[in-house]
Amino acid sequence: MKKTIRILVLLLLFTACNSGHQESEIIDSQISDTNQEEEIADILYTQYPLAFLSKGELYFYNFDDAEKVKFEEESSAIINFSFDTEGKILYYNVEHDNSLWLKSANINEPNPTPELVVDWKLKKDDCITETYDEESPLIFTDGKLIMQYGFSWETYNFTKMAIYSINNNKINRKEYDYRFIQKSSGELTINNEDKYIQKTDNQLYYIYNKAKNCLTDKLDFEALRIKENEDYWVDIDFCSFSLSPDKTKILFGAILEYGDLPHGHYCIANTNGSNQMILKQTDLGSNKNPIWLKSNSLVFVDQKNNLYMADNDKNSIQKIAENVTFYAAR
Repeated sequence: MKKTIRILVLLLLFTACNSGHQESEIIDSQISDTNQEEEIADILYTQYPLAFLSKGELYFYNFDDAEKVKFEEESSAIINFSFDTEGKILYYNVEHDNSLWLKSANINEPNPTPELVVDWKLKKDDCITETYDEESPLIFTDGKLIMQYGFSWETYNFTKMAIYSINNNKINRKEYDYRFIQKSSGELTINNEDKYIQKTDNQLYYIYNKAKNCLTDKLDFEALRIKENEDYWVDIDFCSFSLSPDKTKILFGAILEYGDLPHGHYCIANTNGSNQMILKQTDLGSNKNPIWLKSNSLVFVDQKNNLYMADNDKNSIQKIAENVTFYAAR
């Protein structure tokens, strides 16, 4: 009898302990789930300095740990995008009601809510080049957003601009203005080119504080000419100049041949002439220009839509993603 009672007591103790252990596991699991939810909610897209489109989906990318997160708040395919000056407001275009619509989202807060902003009164095809089937960039400048449209084979470029004023909530339409687009996209204007850039004997120089620094004397452009395209070879010329955020580096294009469009490669160099580097994967015929990061590195895509980061200080190129159709830094 005493033996039976002892066994029952042991069974009761085991059941109580096991129940307490399961209860503890459930509580731990609930705490873990809560922590995960809080961790997800705390993610801000502003923690990611680069964003890119792949198959119509927007991803934000952090270089420190090579982490990317998807912009889950938008279910429609995104065509192109841009950021305001502070990088806190995301602007992007989608097709809505058979028209191209501008949308916005405050990415400086968790779980941002996209909002319709304005109907561009344009079709998606209106804003695509017929050379490489590339979308017009969405350019943010001085409180305005710019879309280019109306491709023409006569100029191999767009012929119109739609300019949306955020403050006035109005769209103005103008003839394409190369200098306006050049300035808005961050390239040196004609006046600044004359001030800082000099081209002599197939070499490029940057002039600052009365110093004349050669940017190309260590680059072998002749080795990059394609023999099959010899009929299109031209004397080397340079174009598309832009300075890094700290003004110590310069991006420029080197034109090696000319068909319907100029072809060649983008290059990077320090403005003092050091660390010269050719981005051999690039082609000047594309409208996907390389862009500067705040770190003074450069991001670009090749002809197969692979996305890279280039650092001329380390003479290195790092692949970031594939199937990238558009990209922008914030």
